[in-house]
Amino acid sequence: MKLPLNSFSRLALMLLLLALYACGTAPVAPVEIQPQTDPVTAAIDALLSSASRSSGSAATTLTLQALEAMLNADMLIRASNLAQQINDLDDLPLELQLRAALVQAEIALRQQQPDVALRWLTGSAGAQIVIQFADQPELQQDYYLKLGNAYRNSGSYLEAASAYLEVSKLTQANPNQTVHDQVWASLNKLSDEALGDFASTTNSYEARGWIELVRVVRSEQYNIKSQLDSITQWRRIWSQHSASNQLPSSLSRLQQTWEQRPRHIALILPLQNAIGNAIQEGFLSAYYQALGVSREVPRISVYDSSDATSIYPIYDEAVASGADLIIGPLDKYLVNQLQQLDDLPIPTLALNYADEASTNSSNLVQFGLATEDEIQQAATLAWNAGHRNAAIITPQADNYLRLQNTFAEIWLNKGGRLVSRSTFSGENDYSDVIKRVMAIDSSEARADSLLDLLPRTNMEFTPRRRNDIDFIFLIANPGQGRQIKPTLAFYFAGDIPVYATASIYDGLNNQSTNQDLNGIVFTTEPWVLNSSDPLKTEITSNLRPVQGTLQRLRAMGIDSFRLYARLRQFADKEIDSLQGATGTLSMSENGIIHRNLDVARFVNGIATEAESSSNDSD
Repeated sequence: MKLPLNSFSRLALMLLLLALYACGTAPVAPVEIQPQTDPVTAAIDALLSSASRSSGSAATTLTLQALEAMLNADMLIRASNLAQQINDLDDLPLELQLRAALVQAEIALRQQQPDVALRWLTGSAGAQIVIQFADQPELQQDYYLKLGNAYRNSGSYLEAASAYLEVSKLTQANPNQTVHDQVWASLNKLSDEALGDFASTTNSYEARGWIELVRVVRSEQYNIKSQLDSITQWRRIWSQHSASNQLPSSLSRLQQTWEQRPRHIALILPLQNAIGNAIQEGFLSAYYQALGVSREVPRISVYDSSDATSIYPIYDEAVASGADLIIGPLDKYLVNQLQQLDDLPIPTLALNYADEASTNSSNLVQFGLATEDEIQQAATLAWNAGHRNAAIITPQADNYLRLQNTFAEIWLNKGGRLVSRSTFSGENDYSDVIKRVMAIDSSEARADSLLDLLPRTNMEFTPRRRNDIDFIFLIANPGQGRQIKPTLAFYFAGDIPVYATASIYDGLNNQSTNQDLNGIVFTTEPWVLNSSDPLKTEITSNLRPVQGTLQRLRAMGIDSFRLYARLRQFADKEIDSLQGATGTLSMSENGIIHRNLDVARFVNGIATEAESSSNDSD
C-alpha cells in the first residue's frame, strides 16, 4: 500500500519523536556526590594522620596541635577521647608537658571538673612555669588564667585571685578587662578577715592595690555616692596600678547606676500594726543615715495599707504621684495581687513573697524574712558537719508543718535520712514530745509489757533512747527552747547537736536565762548580733526598745532602703551580693532576694558568733 506523501511525513515525524523519547528515558548511571569535608575537620584529620606516622615528641606535638584545634572548634567529646591517650608526660620536653597539661586542664574545666584541672596544672609542669617560660608571656597567661578558673570553680577564691593577679601583672601594659573582672570577683568572695590575711602576706604593688580597692568599695557599700568618691580617691593614690587605668566593669558602670537611681520612692506599709511600724522605723533610720552622708537622697512618700483589701488603688496612686520605685506592700495577699499582673509600670520591691515563685513582670522583686532561707542554711551547716540522720521538732500549727516539710525535702535531697518527726503545742510539759522523738515511749511500752509477765520485784528498768539520730532541727521561740533543751538532757539526749532557726534568740543578753539554750547552733541576722553598728547604737538610743521579731523587722526596713539603688545592679549582674542588716543578700533569676545569715551558738548563756560552714559542697 502506498501512502500519500503527507501521511509518510507524519509517520516519519512520529518515529523520530519516539526515538528521541527513548533516548531521553534510557537509564543514566548515578553520579556519586562526595560529601564536603569541613576544612577544620580535614586539618585535624591531617594532623592525626601525620601523628600516626611519627613517634616520640614529634607525634605528641602533632597530637597536641590536633587537640588544640578540636577545643577551638568546640569538639569536646572528640578531644576528651583523644586526650585519654596522653598520660605519661615525664619523658617529654618541658614545653610539651606544659602544653599537654593545659589541654587536659581545659577539657576538665569544660566538663565541670575543676579538681581534675588542678591536678594537671599543679603537677611538675606547672611548678616550672615561672622559671622556664619567663620569655613566653602568652604561655604564662594561658597557664595562670586556667589555674584561676580551676580554683574559682572549686570555690578556692584566694588562690583564684592570686592566679588572676599573675595574669594582671603580665598584661599590665595592656590591661585585660576580663582578667580585671575575674580578679575583682574573686577578691570580693573573701571575708574581711581573709582579705586582711592576704594583705599581710603579700608585698606586691599590684596585689595590695587590688586589696585596697576592695576595702574602700566594701566600706562604703551602703552608699553609691560614697563609693564613687572613694574610688576617685583610690585612683589618685594608686595612679600606676593597672586597675586605675581600667576599672572592673561593675565599678566603671557605677556612675551610670548612680545617675539612674530612683529619685522618688513610695513606701507602702500597714502602719497601724507593730510589724509595719518596725519596718518603717528601720527604713527611715537608714534614710536619715544616708542623708547625713549626702543630700542626694530620694524623696519618700508613705502610704498606709492597713485596711487595704486590694493593692491596686494605692499602687496606682503611688505611680500617678511620680514615684519611680515602690517598696511594699508587706501583706502576702497584696503581694499575690501584684504577682498576678502581666506587668508592672515601675520597679517594685515587695516586702513579702507571693505564693507562686514565678512572676510575669520583670519589674517585681520580692524580699522578706523567709524562714526557708534559714532552713536551707541550717540543713547545709548540719550536712557539712558530717550529720546524716535528722530529727525534727516544730510547733504543731499549719505554717510550721509546712516548714517541717520544707526541711524534710531539703534534707532528703541532700541524701540524708529523716528518722523522726514530732510537734508540740502550748508551752507546758515537753516530756511527751521528747519521748516520741527519742523513742523513749517505745522503750517504756516494752518495759510495761515485760512487767505484765514478770514479778515486779524481779525487774529493774532503765529507759533507753534511740541511737540513730545525728542531730535535731528545732523551730521554737526562746521560751520553748529553754524547756526543750533541758528535757533532751533529762532523757539521755543532751549530747545530740541541736540546730535552730533565728526564732530561738530574742536578741537580749539574758545570760542566766539563756543557760538552758547552751550548745544550740542557730542562724540569725547580723543586725541582731552586731552591737558595734553605729546605726544600731543610734536606733537603740532614740527608739523604743524591741526584741525578737521586731528587731529583725527593723533590720529588714534598713535593707529595703539600702537596696533601692542596688536593684538595677542585681538585675544586670553587676553585683552578686550585698552585705545587709538581715544577712548577705543575693537575687535569683526570678527576682527573689535570698539571705545568707550569720551563724551563732549559745555558750555560757551568750549568743556567740560562730564560724559559718554553710557553703554547700554538694
